[in-house]
Amino acid sequence: MTTITTNVEIQAPVEQVFAFYTNPDNIKESWPRDIIKESKNLSGQKSEEGSVMKVEGEYRGKREEMILEVSQKEQNKKLVTKQTEGPFQHWESIQEFQSNGGNTTTVNHTINYELPTTGKIANFLSGSQAEDKIRQGIEQAAQTVKQKLESS
Repeated sequence: MTTITTNVEIQAPVEQVFAFYTNPDNIKESWPRDIIKESKNLSGQKSEEGSVMKVEGEYRGKREEMILEVSQKEQNKKLVTKQTEGPFQHWESIQEFQSNGGNTTTVNHTINYELPTTGKIANFLSGSQAEDKIRQGIEQAAQTVKQKLESS
């Protein structure tokens, strides 16, 4: 299992940061366009426990689809999603939010994943390539969200 973590401090209230991060429509707006092409809610209330979303990505010219389920949600504190269908052997995203008083929020985002040993993604991504791409994506997403929320 590989773990990637990033932290970002955003000059915005925790309620606003949590609302942005937990809206599936914003995934495609924050992650690099060469990684995430589409994201949308499929069932249930957006980002409520048990709701399902779809994220479509492209990796080295090949399209992949991931179905994620919200497995845990604590309002303004935590959101956990897990892959139920998709290219990874295991994928879990944990976003934790901490209000630092007033208008400052710290977001800790951890992704735990395991690459499959067979299949399309295994054929064109080595472990280090996948880790570099996911690390680049999670860090760029954090900076994009920071810029969007601090300029609004």
